[in-house]
Amino acid sequence: MTTVDTTTALSGGSHLHRRISWAAIFGGVILVVAIQLLLSLLGAGIGLGTVNTTAASTPNAGNLGMGAGIWWVISSCIALFAGGYIAAWLAGVEIRFDGMLHGLVTWGIATLLTFWLLTSAIGGIIGGGFSALGSVADAAGSGISQAAKPIAQATGVSPDMIQQESQSYLQPANPDPASMSPQDAQKQVASNLVTYAKGGADAPAAKEKVVAIMAAQMKISHDDAAKQFDANQAKLKQVRDQAIQSAKTAADASAAAASNASFAGFGVLLLGLIVAAVGGSLAVQRRITVTHRTINDGSMTKATGA
Repeated sequence: MTTVDTTTALSGGSHLHRRISWAAIFGGVILVVAIQLLLSLLGAGIGLGTVNTTAASTPNAGNLGMGAGIWWVISSCIALFAGGYIAAWLAGVEIRFDGMLHGLVTWGIATLLTFWLLTSAIGGIIGGGFSALGSVADAAGSGISQAAKPIAQATGVSPDMIQQESQSYLQPANPDPASMSPQDAQKQVASNLVTYAKGGADAPAAKEKVVAIMAAQMKISHDDAAKQFDANQAKLKQVRDQAIQSAKTAADASAAAASNASFAGFGVLLLGLIVAAVGGSLAVQRRITVTHRTINDGSMTKATGA
């Protein structure tokens, strides 16, 4: 009788378990969320503990924000490392690449779950009160409009239309600027300024009417009124240009801030991906060796594993 023992160690690409275990990944994701919540509460307690308004030793908002950001990155890395490690360990993988994949999948699901919680739960809580007030206001406005529609449809006119028409009956076709009341002069100036701002063929006539009203109401010469009109238009143009430039500057600053935030978010997510992959790869269990014992008596072949 002859006995031959053959021992084979599993190498890369060989495995005894399933390549992926969703139960293990689910457990890793739950652990990631729980550890992140735990460490976030710890960081909030430490940060709020530094606030002391009585002793005037409260850190400024910039330092608190920076500390909160650094702690969030550290706590996320700890949670993702633990989640990736636990997911790969519970899956019982023997190949390092499989453990890394378990860590990556755990990171992906945990990231999507975190963003979903931030956008749905917290956003819903914050916006709940405002949405309730908005719905009440919308309901009131819709009720008033619905009540007014039958009246408007029945009469075909509105009070504003009647008032405008009555004013047009009492308004002369070419009113004399000298005989206008201050209220009528303001209305004529406003109306002609709108025409002047639109430009076109009617703009010079509108400007001339405004200048004539200014000269009559302010009791100055036509040339002085024209100079004052041009000076006011120059000031308005300067203010408008400054407002446009300020808006462009604010837009550039907002775009730069959004770009920096995007790059920072990318860096944090990439760091979490690497940490989760490393955690999963370190959870690879010992190599499985398989021993084949063959008894050459023509009757029996036995295989044992260790």
